[in-house]
Amino acid sequence: MEAHLARTPHTCAVETAVYPHGTHFVFPESMLNTMLPVGADLFVRLAFKAARKYPKECRQTRLDIDHRILKAIREWKDQT
Repeated sequence: MEAHLARTPHTCAVETAVYPHGTHFVFPESMLNTMLPVGADLFVRLAFKAARKYPKECRQTRLDIDHRILKAIREWKDQT
């Protein structure tokens, strides 16, 4: 993704984050809970091997991504 962004013109600010544990598709925790108000953690564990093997770490990844996205949105809203 970083290589693609480097060769593609854009005006976006990019923040890269690498996590030791996460699922193939990582949804922010609040989005996951909106989509599945009941059983979100169970769904993730059933759908993704990494979430079965590292449930706490994968959840922490989702929470951190959620925090980063909300922070970016707040900063963007403050600029407008």
